[in-house]
Amino acid sequence: MPRSTALVRALARSSAVASCMVGLLVLVGWALDVMVLKSMGAALPAMRPSTALGLLLGGAALGLRLPATPRRSRHWLGTTLALATALLGAASLVDGVITGGNGGLDALFLRAFGEEGFASSGVASSPLTALCLMLLGPALALVDRGHPERLSWSDALVALALMAALTGLNGFLLGPLVTPAAVPFFQERSMGLHTTCVLMLLGVGTLCARPELGLMARLTRDTLGGFVARRLVPVTLLGPPVLGLTLVLMHLTGGLSHDAKLPLFATVVAAGGVTLVLLAARALDVLDRERMRATAALEASEERFRTFLDTAPDPMVVVDATGRVRFANAEAERVFGYRREALLGREVELLVPEGLHGPSATGEGPERATVGRLVSGQRQDGTSVPLEARLSPLEGEDDATRIAILRDVTERRDLEKLREEYVGLISHDLRNPLNTINLRAHLLQRALHERKLEREGHMAQAIIHNVEWMSTMIEELLEGSRLESGRVTLRREAHDLGRFLAEVLERDVPPDARERFRLHLADPLPPVPMDAARLERVVTNLLTNALKYSPKGTPVDVRLAAVHDHAVVSVTNQGTGLSPRDAARLFDKYYRTEDGRSQDGKGLGLGLYISRLIVEAHSGHIWVESEPDRGVTFFFSVPLEAPSAPPESEPARQRAS
Repeated sequence: MPRSTALVRALARSSAVASCMVGLLVLVGWALDVMVLKSMGAALPAMRPSTALGLLLGGAALGLRLPATPRRSRHWLGTTLALATALLGAASLVDGVITGGNGGLDALFLRAFGEEGFASSGVASSPLTALCLMLLGPALALVDRGHPERLSWSDALVALALMAALTGLNGFLLGPLVTPAAVPFFQERSMGLHTTCVLMLLGVGTLCARPELGLMARLTRDTLGGFVARRLVPVTLLGPPVLGLTLVLMHLTGGLSHDAKLPLFATVVAAGGVTLVLLAARALDVLDRERMRATAALEASEERFRTFLDTAPDPMVVVDATGRVRFANAEAERVFGYRREALLGREVELLVPEGLHGPSATGEGPERATVGRLVSGQRQDGTSVPLEARLSPLEGEDDATRIAILRDVTERRDLEKLREEYVGLISHDLRNPLNTINLRAHLLQRALHERKLEREGHMAQAIIHNVEWMSTMIEELLEGSRLESGRVTLRREAHDLGRFLAEVLERDVPPDARERFRLHLADPLPPVPMDAARLERVVTNLLTNALKYSPKGTPVDVRLAAVHDHAVVSVTNQGTGLSPRDAARLFDKYYRTEDGRSQDGKGLGLGLYISRLIVEAHSGHIWVESEPDRGVTFFFSVPLEAPSAPPESEPARQRAS
C-alpha cells in the first residue's frame, strides 16, 4: 500500500472516532449540565443537542463504511445511520426556518435534559450546520462499496458540505475585518468554531473512505496531478483560515486598527497568491527534473537493448501488427544482403516469402517463444537460405508487435545430411556383414553339434549371442536417428489399451517372472489411436527395467487410468529408487545410472531415450517419480484422440509436471 493511501485511511478512521467522541461528549454535557462539555471549551458557545446527535450518527456511519467489503449487517446499519443523519439535518433546517431554531428536536432534548429553553445556553441557530448534516448523510450512504458512479455523487455532496462548513469557518475568523463594533467576538457568530471543525473533519473523512477511487484518488495516486494537488490543495484551503486566525488574535490584543484590516487582508491574499504560484512552479520543477532523469534512463535502456539486438549472433527483426519491419540488426544485414535502411517499413515477406505467422506463432503461453518453425528465407541476390523462425511478443506492446529470431540452419541441414549418411552406413555396411556372420555361425554351430563337439559348439553360441547384441545396438541407433529426424510415420490404429497391456505382459515377460506383475485397470477406456509395435517397445522397456532394478520376489504394479483427455500408464517397482540427479537426466541420450552400468555393461543408454521419442511422437509425455529407497514409478501418457496437427517438440519432463 502506498504511503499516501495509508495516511488517508488513517485520517478517515480518526475522523470517524473524533466525530463520535465530540457528539457523545456534548450529549453527556447536556445530560449532566456540564458547560465545558456542552461547548467543548469555556469561551465557546454551547453546541446544540441535535448537532451533537448528527455528528454522532455521521461518525458511526463513516466507521461502518470504512471496510472495503463490509458484512451485510454492517452495510445496512451504516446506511440507516447515514440516512438518519440526513433526516436530522433536514429537520433542523426546517425547524430553523419555521421556529427560528427554538423548537423541534432541540426543544425535545432540552425537556428531556431538564432545560426550559435556549435563553441561558447561548446557542444560536445556524442553517449552515443543518445544511452540512443534510448533505453529509446521503454522501455517507452513497460511499457504499466503492461503486464509481455512487462515489462521484458522494464526492459532489461532500464538496458542497465542505464549502458550507468552510463558509462558516471563514465567517467566524474573518468577521472582525468588517465588524466595526467591539462586541464579544465568540458570541456574535452563529456557527461555533468546534462545530465547524468537526463537520469539516467528518467531510474529509468521508472523502478518505475510498482513497483509491473518486476525488481522493486524484490526491493519492503518483501522477503529475496528484503531486501538484497534494501540495497546493492544503495551502489553498487552510491559507484563508490561518490568515483570519492571525488577524483575530491581532484584533483581540488591540494591535490592529479597523482601517488597517482590509488593506492588510488584501496584501496578505496577494502574497498568498504569489506563494501558491511559486509552490506550483517548484513542484513542476521537481517533476521536470524527475522526468528528465527518467527519460535519460529510458534512453540508456533503449540504447543497451539496441546494442544487444545489434550484436546478437542470429538475424533479428521487429515486426509490427501489419507485418512490416521496424528494426533489423547487423546479422540480418549480413545474412540477407540488404542494408537495414532498405528493410525498415518493408513487408517481412521480402525476407521470408511464406511469412512468419505459422502454426508455431499462434499458440498461447510462454512456450511459444521457444518453439521454432522451419521456413525458407530469400537473400537480396535471389538465393534461398533455410531458417528457423522463433516469434516472441515484445513486453508492454499492445499492438501485436513481435520480435523474430531467424536462425540460419544451413550448417544444421548439412549435419542432418551427414547423420543420414551415417545411418545409411550403419544400415548397409554393418548390418549386412553381421547377418552373414550370424548365418555362418548358425551353420557352424549345427555342424559342430552333428560332430558332437560340445566345447566348440559353445564358442559358436557365444559368437551368435554377441552378433545379436550388436544387431540390437545397431537397431537402437537406427530407431533413435529416425525418431530424431522426424521421418517416422506412425501407423496409428485404434486399440483397447487395457487388453494391449495384458497381451504385452503375456508375450514379452518371461514365464518365471510373470507372476510378479499385477495389472490394475480403471473403468473401460475408449479405443486409443496408437502405433502398437512402437508403443509395445516402450512398455517392454519399462517392464524389463522394473524386473532388473527391483529385488526378486517383490511385486511390480502396472496401472492404467484416464486423466482428462489422456490415457496414463504407470509401472511401479519396489527398488532402491533414484537420486534427484538421475531422475532429471534419465531420459537423456546415452545416460546411464551407476547402478545400470554395474548391472548391465552392454547397454548404450538409449532405451528410455527412444521410449521418450516414441511417446512424444504420439503427442504424449513420459516422466518418472522416485525417492531414494522408496521405489520408482514410470509414467507415460497418450491422447485418447489423435492430434490434428504434428506435435511440437518439447522436453517431456518439463511438460509432465
